[in-house]
Amino acid sequence: MVSKDADDINFDKLEKELYAAVDADARYWRENDAKFRAVNQKVPTYEDFREMVKAAHLKPLEKGDKMSNVKFCQPWNVHADSQKFSNPQKQADHDGNIFNLDPSKLPKNALEFSRDIRRYCSTLQDKYNYMRLLGGDNIGKVFQSGCDMLGEFIEALLLFDRVTDTMEVISILENLSQIKRFSLSLQFLSQSEKDNLLTLFEALSLSITQLNKTESEQYCVKITNLKEAFALL
Repeated sequence: MVSKDADDINFDKLEKELYAAVDADARYWRENDAKFRAVNQKVPTYEDFREMVKAAHLKPLEKGDKMSNVKFCQPWNVHADSQKFSNPQKQADHDGNIFNLDPSKLPKNALEFSRDIRRYCSTLQDKYNYMRLLGGDNIGKVFQSGCDMLGEFIEALLLFDRVTDTMEVISILENLSQIKRFSLSLQFLSQSEKDNLLTLFEALSLSITQLNKTESEQYCVKITNLKEAFALL
């Protein structure tokens, strides 16, 4: 005899939920694999990294595939369009506004830091540049009472130059790991922010292989200690 509860089960809904869960799990692993590929390929910027992850679901076209619904927009003058990005002085003027700050006006606390971020940093690259400008010691002092921007910091640090910025990024992470209520900040990271953290440490581990043996061993120890502090071990 079939129970009344069994009659009330909506199998169509259960099937849809099952397919949605399977699809979400597959998407997670595709994007996770894409993140590791991007790190291994040493993509030059975070924008390239993000585009590679966003395109993780795409597959190469087969011979018989059609593109009848795709519209291509060719700019009427590619040379004129390229001039938007060909003037390094204009780009420097835009990117450099945060570097023209009076040192005496650098933030002394989290509130002033948030003010400067809103005022000077319209892009993720701006945020990263500003963090580098402050340096690890100053960031540690600014957020000595706690930090509710840890996820944003991790995302911005993914932009670090694998050749020149490794030591600065490690210094920033070391100082962040010593602020008050740091373990609580870790607990509030979203899954995507935790994934970014793993990707960041993968990139750091790869970047120190370019240093000489002594420095590589020294920073390998630092990264191991940081992984423990960030609850990755």
